[in-house]
Amino acid sequence: MVNLLCIADIRPRMRGWSAHVTVQEKMHVASSQKSPTRYQKFVFADEQGSRVEGIMFNAAIEKMGTKLHVFKKYLISNADVREIEERYQTNGLTMQWVISTQTVVEELNEQGSIVLPSEFAPISFKDLASYADSKSQTVDIMAVVVDAMPVVPIKNDSQESFVQRFLIVNEEMVPTVLSLWNAFVENEGKLLTDHRNRHPVVICRRLKVVTYNGIALSTRNDSVIVVDPPVGDARSLKNWASRNDKELLALRRDKPYSNQSPKMFYGPQQKLTAIRDVLPTEKVSWVKCRFDIDLTDETDTLTASVFGEQAEALLGFTALQAIDSFNKNEDLPLARTHEALKNKMFIVQLKPGSTRNDGSYQNYTVVYYFEENAETASAENQMHVGSKSGTDKESYLQNSNDQATSSVALPPEKEELPSKTRRCLRSSFDESEEATSKKQRNK
Repeated sequence: MVNLLCIADIRPRMRGWSAHVTVQEKMHVASSQKSPTRYQKFVFADEQGSRVEGIMFNAAIEKMGTKLHVFKKYLISNADVREIEERYQTNGLTMQWVISTQTVVEELNEQGSIVLPSEFAPISFKDLASYADSKSQTVDIMAVVVDAMPVVPIKNDSQESFVQRFLIVNEEMVPTVLSLWNAFVENEGKLLTDHRNRHPVVICRRLKVVTYNGIALSTRNDSVIVVDPPVGDARSLKNWASRNDKELLALRRDKPYSNQSPKMFYGPQQKLTAIRDVLPTEKVSWVKCRFDIDLTDETDTLTASVFGEQAEALLGFTALQAIDSFNKNEDLPLARTHEALKNKMFIVQLKPGSTRNDGSYQNYTVVYYFEENAETASAENQMHVGSKSGTDKESYLQNSNDQATSSVALPPEKEELPSKTRRCLRSSFDESEEATSKKQRNK
């Protein structure tokens, strides 16, 4: 007679037990950094909602791993039950079933509706910026794959990795890039590429949010991706995609990932940071400031240098013109820049960079900025944060070596000599303000 138990009733060193479980997650085969041992992890759940981690090693992976599929139901008997050391616990699971080649694993042909795990809470794409570059926080999403980009090899020291990027979207219609790495490219990536014309739906768990060309998503070693899962929510999203086929084809044609703007992720919920409160421990900060080469608000100033096409658009002259002025030892034509910028406010996204060894000089990167207009200011006065406005003049600084870099101004005793450009611009501001004061006094 089978001793059928619930997951919660199965304890370490028990023998002669069996359980009916559904595979909620199946992760890729991995290996330890300090050991050649290979392992593969699973998450099992029962009808009572209890969950347990499953794990296989080496030979068991080849023999038993192919038997287990996500959202399928199984009878599992006599796995070795262990407590997980606290430092190795993930997903809130404290117990582990070690499945060997001797463990009984039988698929059950029970019919019934499949329900997503209760702890699966897909995040709104408009909230992704709040998790950008976090090392401890991950996100779960459900989306439709719209387009697939080619596999790209990336060499890092002596190792070669592979990445493939996909354009994904959900009902919010916020196109976002999802990057699959290595094993995900070989498995889920190939499947998504082959079926991209059929609106494949993906459920993704434990993705990290990165500031790649705006805000994007990327897999981690412990991420899980399920393609076209047989669940009601996924079927509803697939039906939505079919109804909006023309709009999705337009997204594929327009390739929005080539000029993706983080502004689409900046909304009333986004917290603004005063410049004096910007810290290098904050991976991404949004500040409202005046763009005087120095980023200035009512609390402090960050000295900034801007490079690339965005700098040319902002300053009103090209890099070649600037180099020509430098070679001729001429001042840059900054009067127009001053007039254009002196009364404007901008919303700027900052990211910390490197510091000097003594910690006295902190570099910052301007990831993105856009001009604050009346509509933005009105929303901010009501929300104490930003705006949803999509009509502002905007500029995106790509996440590469030609980004705009800003740094905290040093105290007077440590401050370095300003560049010629900064001296000219500062002088231009001073002269303008002095002239304005004289006009007012003459009146």
